[in-house]
Amino acid sequence: MAGSKFGKMVAIGALAGAVISMFDKGTRASMASSAKKLGADVKYYAKNPDILKWKIQDQTDKYKALYSQFSSDKEYLTDKAAELKELTPTVKGLVDDTKSAFTESKDMLVQAKDEYKDIATKPPQGTDETFVPEKAYEDGSVDGDAAKN
Repeated sequence: MAGSKFGKMVAIGALAGAVISMFDKGTRASMASSAKKLGADVKYYAKNPDILKWKIQDQTDKYKALYSQFSSDKEYLTDKAAELKELTPTVKGLVDDTKSAFTESKDMLVQAKDEYKDIATKPPQGTDETFVPEKAYEDGSVDGDAAKN
């Protein structure tokens, strides 16, 4: 029995709220204007049901197109997310491989530089003199007489 009283009391409360709100002159004027517009619309669509049908169909088509667009966008984004999940380990592997290749190249370059320093600082075989490139260019023993020109 409590359920049936609830519905009745809600309806009575809504009716009481509507009656009380009509005491305001602005609300009465607004409601009268809205009722007149609604009445005019009902008369118009009663005389022209094809126009009402066309407007409803147009709105329905717009909502269907919007739903279709959202569905295709969702599918596209889902596919791209799956691709990204698959691609991430591959890209990480490529980055690691590239990093190791550059590290190896750097190590080889440092080693070659150290070897060159060792070769440049040791005296040539059969002499006790250390090779100094600046002196070799000055006395013309390297590149012939290119330094003098």
